Amino acid sequence: MKRTSLLAAVITLLLAGNLSLLAQDQKPADEARPAPKLSPKQQVTGFYAMCKQNRAGEGLKEMLLSNPVVQESDVQQVTDAFSQRIAGMGGFVDFKIVKELSITERVLIVRCIAHFERQPFTNEFTFYDPGAGEWRLVHLRYDANLATMFQEDLGTPKE
Repeated sequence: MKRTSLLAAVITLLLAGNLSLLAQDQKPADEARPAPKLSPKQQVTGFYAMCKQNRAGEGLKEMLLSNPVVQESDVQQVTDAFSQRIAGMGGFVDFKIVKELSITERVLIVRCIAHFERQPFTNEFTFYDPGAGEWRLVHLRYDANLATMFQEDLGTPKE
C-alpha cells in the first residue's frame, strides 16, 4: 500500500511539478512525442493492448509523454516502477472500463479494472484537453491492494 501511494505521489509530482518548468521555459515540443489526438478511451485501450503484449511500461510511457510538460528522462523511473509492480501479478488477461466521469468538458476520469492471472488491479486515469481535442494524461492512480481497491466502488471510504 505504501509503495502504491509513493508511486502515485511520484507520478503526481512528475506531472504537476513540470507545469512550473513549462511556464518558465517555453521551448518547442519534443519531435519524438506520440500524437496526442487520441481520445482518452483510445489511449486507455492502447495502453491495455500493450499490457497484453507484456509492454506495460512502454504503454504507460506513451501515455505520460502525451503531456508536453513531462520530460522523457523523468518518465523512465515511473515506468520502471510500474512495470515492476505488475510483474508479480502474472500475465495480463483483459480489462474493463467501469467508470467514465466527465468533470468538465475538458477533464475526464476513466476508471478501469485490469485482470491479471493472479489478481485484479485498478487504474484511474485523469485526462485534460487544453483545446482542439488534444487529450493528455495528467494523473494516474492505481491500487493493487485487494483490501482497498474496491472501497470507492462500494461506497466505503478508504482509511
